[in-house]
Amino acid sequence: MLLKVGSRGEEVEKLQQKLGVDSDGIFGPQTEAAVKSWQAANNLAVDGLVGKQTWGKLFPVVADEQAAPTNAETVALDTRLLDKLKPSVPTAVIEQISSCAEKFEINTNLRLAHFLAQCAYESADFKVTEENLNYSAVGLQKVFNKYFPGDLAGSYARQPEKIASRVYANRMGNGDEASK
Repeated sequence: MLLKVGSRGEEVEKLQQKLGVDSDGIFGPQTEAAVKSWQAANNLAVDGLVGKQTWGKLFPVVADEQAAPTNAETVALDTRLLDKLKPSVPTAVIEQISSCAEKFEINTNLRLAHFLAQCAYESADFKVTEENLNYSAVGLQKVFNKYFPGDLAGSYARQPEKIASRVYANRMGNGDEASK
C-alpha cells in the first residue's frame, strides 16, 4: 500500500482520523502536511508518503490482526489464477507474482488487478524491463528539476545509475543517495 496526494478511500480516512485532520477520505495538502509532521516527530523519512513503514508505525499490528484478510476477496494465488494471466502477461512476470504478492500484501483480487495494471503501464505492457535514465543535463532539468537545481545536472548527465541513486534516494524504501 502506498498513500499519497490524490489517494482516496477508507485507508486515507483511517489515516486522517489517526492524524486528527478532516477525514474526508481524500489525501490532499492538509493530510500530506500532517503526515510529514508526524514522520518528522517519529524519526522517519519525511516524504509525505504513507507506505509500509509509516503505516506500520501509525497502526502497529497486534498478534491476532496479523492474519491475511478473511473476506471473500482474498486471493489464493494458485495455478488456476496464474494460468488465466498467461495470454496477456509474460511467463517471467507470472513466475514472480506469488513472491511479490506475499511481500507487498497483494491479497485481494482488486489489489492484484491494480498491481498488474501498474506493472503493465510502467513497462509498456511488459515490453520494457529497465527504466531508461540516460538523460542529458537539459533532460534532467526538464524532467527532474527539483532533484537537480542550478547546474548540478551537468555532473549527473548520461550516468543512469547515478541519476537513479539521486532521484530515488530516501523514497519508496530506498536508502540515501550513497547506498546501493
